[in-house]
Amino acid sequence: MKNYPKLITMVFITLLIALYCHPVFAETKIFTNKLGMRFVLIPSGSFVMGSPKSEKGRQWNEKQHKVVISKSFYMGETEVTQGQWEKLVGFNPSSFSKLGKNHPVDTISWDQCKEFIRVLNKWEKTNRYQLPTEAQWEYACRAGSTSAFSNGPITTDSCNKPEPALIHMAWYCYNSGEMSPAGGFKPHPVKTGKPNKWGLYDMHGNVQEWVLDSCKWRNFWRTKVGAVTETYKDNIIDPLNKTGKHKIIRGGGWYQKSKYQRSAYRSYYKPGVKRNSLGFRIVARRL
Repeated sequence: MKNYPKLITMVFITLLIALYCHPVFAETKIFTNKLGMRFVLIPSGSFVMGSPKSEKGRQWNEKQHKVVISKSFYMGETEVTQGQWEKLVGFNPSSFSKLGKNHPVDTISWDQCKEFIRVLNKWEKTNRYQLPTEAQWEYACRAGSTSAFSNGPITTDSCNKPEPALIHMAWYCYNSGEMSPAGGFKPHPVKTGKPNKWGLYDMHGNVQEWVLDSCKWRNFWRTKVGAVTETYKDNIIDPLNKTGKHKIIRGGGWYQKSKYQRSAYRSYYKPGVKRNSLGFRIVARRL
C-alpha cells in the first residue's frame, strides 16, 4: 500500500496523455505565429470532394471523388487581414483599406500571395507556410460535413432571401450590404460570424481565396468552361494540380449568391489578376 499514491499519480498522468493525444483534442489545437496569425490543427483523414448531382447550384466540374489527406496540417483560423499584411509587407493594397485592419486583405494577386508567404517564411526562418491545396481547402471547409455548406444544405439562389446555413456564418450578398436598392456590398471584419466545426472562420463568404493549384479553364472535348484539373479522381492522395495557366480560387465573395458559397464551388483567375473580392488564407506544415 506504500506505493498506492504513486500508482494513482501514474494512472492520472497516463490518462492526461491519452486525452491530449486523442484526435478530438488534437484537432482543436491552435498556435499563434510571430505575425499574430492563429492556426488551427486540421487532422488527417479522407473525405468525398465535389458535389452530388442533386445539389442546387452544382457545376459540371464538381465530380465527387474520394480524397485522402495523409498528414494533418495547420490552417489559418481566418483569412489574412489587412493589418497582418501591412505589418509584414509595409503597405496596404486593399480597395477597402478605410474599413479597418481587421478586415480581410483584398485586391491581391496569386503572385503577391506567394511573395507574402515567402517573406513570412524568411522572417520566421522556416519553410512551413504555403497556400492550401484545393483539396486541403475543401477538406477544412467541410469540417466533416457532406452538405452544400459546412452546416447545412443550400435552399435558395436569391440575394433577397436568407440562406439558413449561411446567415450567421458568412458575409454574402444577402447580408453584406443593402438590397433595396442594391448597393453597399462590402467585406466585413474577420471572426464576426460563426466558425465551422473545426474552428475556421469565413470559409464561406467575405473574400474569395486563392489556393495553390493550377488549372486549365476549359474542357476541350466538351467545350465547357470552368476550372479543369487532373486531380478529380477516386482515391487520390494529397492531390495538387500543377498544369494550367490559371490558379484556382475557393469560397464565395461578399457580393455573391449562395451557390457560389458552396464547399464544392471552384473557379479560377490568372495568377496576376487583382480584384476587390480576392484574398487568401495560408496553411502551415506541422513541425
